[in-house]
Amino acid sequence: MAQDIAADITKTFRDINRTRRNLYRKYQDFSKEIKKNSSLSHKVQHLILLSNAIISQCDMCIALHVQGAATNGATKDEIIDAAWLAVAMGGSPKMMYLRYVYEELAAIFDEDEKDSN
Repeated sequence: MAQDIAADITKTFRDINRTRRNLYRKYQDFSKEIKKNSSLSHKVQHLILLSNAIISQCDMCIALHVQGAATNGATKDEIIDAAWLAVAMGGSPKMMYLRYVYEELAAIFDEDEKDSN
């Protein structure tokens, strides 16, 4: 599943870049500027963005920010806790989107556990 979503994200960004390059670059610059000047670590930024992705019901965004959080040092428990904060704010409909969180966690952390054995 993780590879499928990564491929979908790549294709989507490629299509956006091809059809609206200037707009996409401005958006990327805006996002980079916010993150660059933030007092929040990259890990915390991705955990917050994960919660927002769940609230927004964006499965691709969920996958992207689970990966980003893990890459920036978030533990499995920190990622799950951030996801559950979204459920606390959004109610049981948001709980259905935890599926994408757990799929990404399995792909990331289960692979790490296999590699260490």
